[in-house]
Amino acid sequence: MKKKTYVLGVSVLLAALMALTGVAQSAMWVGGQIGGNFVSSSSVDVDAFAFRGRLNNVDYSASVIGGAALGYDFINAGFGAYAWPDWMKYFSVFTDFTYNRRDIRSPHLPTAFGAFDLVPANRRIESYDACWSFMLMAHYPFLPDSEVPAGRLNPYVAVGPGILFSGVDVGKGLGGSSAVNVALVVEAGIRFMCLKNVSLDGAFRYRWAEPSYDLDWRGADISMKPDLHMFSFLFRANYHF
Repeated sequence: MKKKTYVLGVSVLLAALMALTGVAQSAMWVGGQIGGNFVSSSSVDVDAFAFRGRLNNVDYSASVIGGAALGYDFINAGFGAYAWPDWMKYFSVFTDFTYNRRDIRSPHLPTAFGAFDLVPANRRIESYDACWSFMLMAHYPFLPDSEVPAGRLNPYVAVGPGILFSGVDVGKGLGGSSAVNVALVVEAGIRFMCLKNVSLDGAFRYRWAEPSYDLDWRGADISMKPDLHMFSFLFRANYHF
């Protein structure tokens, strides 16, 4: 409950910041990103048949993650520049959308009759995540020069809420489900301005969410609520207007 309260609070704050940027203009950038996504082994709350409890050490397969980003830098340069106070040059806001697969290895459900597979052996529960994030970024510039006076090297941290659209499909005839949930997104990385209007980012991203899925398994109702801790390594290329 504390996590959800925090995420919703950050969401309201960043929504207000994004609204302000719509009134006053700032430098703008767009980017494309790709990388790898990993989900740590975690618990899943399950209500199925005679079993109601928590499955531990549920494993997920690694996957490719990709998407696009749109951002605003609070600097007096570039398309839509505005005379922001000097201290605001250390901050940016951006929103991005990412998509990745998140397949689950067939878990064993303990029952009064012994353990059994939720799906047949050697099968995976197919799953996906599509996350729309709203981020506040703080960065500090290094290596300024005549072409990039704001600094070529910018380590940064970013935090914000996300809207996670996710779903599971346990196979033909076995049912599927989708969910929309609030997520927490945190990112740390380094931006390098290779040209005055082109930058490259290398980043590490953490996402947390607790989606809930209601499945129809051969005529029986099953609910699954995984505790997701997702880790991504991202490479992003950006164009600054």
